[in-house]
Amino acid sequence: HWLDGLAGAFGISDAPPTQCTNPEILLGYAPYRPAPGLLNRWIRFETVQTAMQYLSFARMGQPYMGVGRNLAWRKALFGRVGGFAAHADLPSGDDDLLVNAAAHAGNTAICLFPSTFVYSEGEKTWRAWLRQKRRHLSAGTRYRPQHQAFLGILALSHTLHYFLLTPLWFAGFGTICVSCWAVRMAPAFLIHWKILRQFREERLILWFPLLDALLALYYAAFVPPVLIRSNSLISWK
Repeated sequence: HWLDGLAGAFGISDAPPTQCTNPEILLGYAPYRPAPGLLNRWIRFETVQTAMQYLSFARMGQPYMGVGRNLAWRKALFGRVGGFAAHADLPSGDDDLLVNAAAHAGNTAICLFPSTFVYSEGEKTWRAWLRQKRRHLSAGTRYRPQHQAFLGILALSHTLHYFLLTPLWFAGFGTICVSCWAVRMAPAFLIHWKILRQFREERLILWFPLLDALLALYYAAFVPPVLIRSNSLISWK
């Protein structure tokens, strides 16, 4: 029912005030199928985090990307912006960057009907997943400056939460450390519970404390080197 759902969303008439009522671009959600193991849980959680960001920004009138596995635009818009020509030198990310260049509050909507979710099989090894993420992240250096700034601030705040609590813990301020962690985690847990239910990923909530901490490590240790070396990505595999 994917085509039926997206076709209906293009003619949306009962959209909330924050959503475009005559969209040229539709952003969907593309989860990964559940499988045993920490890697699969991490892949699904990181996918939810990415979706939370690009879908929420779109609802706020600041669309900046879409996931090519579940994305649609009108033919007229594709022709008007010159298609993928501006990023023909990249091995990946042309669909993502077309959205970044052409999307705005007046022409972009989100489509979250469960019947339109597009499921994929997650990578089976950490090596394969790292290669995939390098490819996905490589397009980020060509986002608009304001979008890079917004995403950088989000990642930095998440990372600092954990990295500043660590020395506090080892300095003997355990009670203060745990209190600060709980003050953030309580609302974060409730927000993620609601979103995970909407995305049909309820079982991930049991792993939320661990996966949220891993996200800080991902932002700090993996993302910056990939962005710095993004020009070295020359092949799909």
